[in-house]
Amino acid sequence: TQPFPWMAVFFVTAIFYLNFTSRVILAPLLPVIEKDLGIGHGEAGSLFLYIACGSGVGLLGSGFVSSRLTHRTIITLTIFMVGITLTGISLSNSLGLMRAGLVLMGMFGGFYVPSAIAALTGLARQEHWGRALAIHELGPNLGFITVPLLAEALLKFFSWRGSLAVIGAASV
Repeated sequence: TQPFPWMAVFFVTAIFYLNFTSRVILAPLLPVIEKDLGIGHGEAGSLFLYIACGSGVGLLGSGFVSSRLTHRTIITLTIFMVGITLTGISLSNSLGLMRAGLVLMGMFGGFYVPSAIAALTGLARQEHWGRALAIHELGPNLGFITVPLLAEALLKFFSWRGSLAVIGAASV
């Protein structure tokens, strides 16, 4: 009987939190982004469509990727690439580049969940799968609560671009 792998599960949960935060941080920043880029609500809202399209591609392609890499490697690569693309988005000088970065970020984020579930079920004994997955699901739920607060705090010190760069750097 091995003990429950608390630290490993909390670490994977923290990665999920950063992955999720990177994809939803735009929401509370949208009014500032709209003003800075001179775009309307529709165009600003469509930025989430680009993330969702990329995420769908990532989810569909995750089986192909995981057949060539280990799940732990995919998790590591995913959070690193989400951070890199988010940092790149913060530096983009055109809406087209920003959209392309959002698709890439969504795609890399889409690779995460299938590999995380596989890694968690490999870390914990079968009778602890429910506990491991429940703790893991705290990542996005905490994100829903903390992302607006985090965005507001970051905007006190940085522009929206700087805020994205900070979250990107934290992911890397």
